[in-house]
Amino acid sequence: MVSKERLMSILIKGRMESYIKKSPSYNPYVKSVLYDWEFRLTDDDLVFTDAYRGFNPYSGVEYVFEKGKSVPVWSCDYVGYVKENCIVSPREIYSFLKKARENHLCTCGGNLFTGHVYEDGPFIYETFFRGDIYSLLQVENLYYNNVHAARQVSAGRIRSEKAFA
Repeated sequence: MVSKERLMSILIKGRMESYIKKSPSYNPYVKSVLYDWEFRLTDDDLVFTDAYRGFNPYSGVEYVFEKGKSVPVWSCDYVGYVKENCIVSPREIYSFLKKARENHLCTCGGNLFTGHVYEDGPFIYETFFRGDIYSLLQVENLYYNNVHAARQVSAGRIRSEKAFA
């Protein structure tokens, strides 16, 4: 059994240790057979994984498992892209996305599934959620000079209400 608070904690920690920490000089991901890259973090009794393929577009999946079990407690699939003919490069967009997500993770107060807006110069990030932990849809929109430039859509689900302590 996993509490909602514990699930939020491992999701935030896993995302910070993987996507946010990744840089040109440090890559916490390893090459994968099924995906291009994958990441694994064990934290006490839980294991967080993230694996993705591609750059633009990209897609992937994150899971949270109880240590020693093969069925995930949490599953989340995602796909993202920068629009074709965007006046700013995908690398610039994804660099901003990383800063915006870090800001969200650091300011969400332990409740990752809260809407958030972040601005930096000509860039604006907004994310909103529909549903709840039992059936969740997250949409992340990125704007450059007030023009929609990129999107990521994620769908997550807790295995069952019985998964919580």
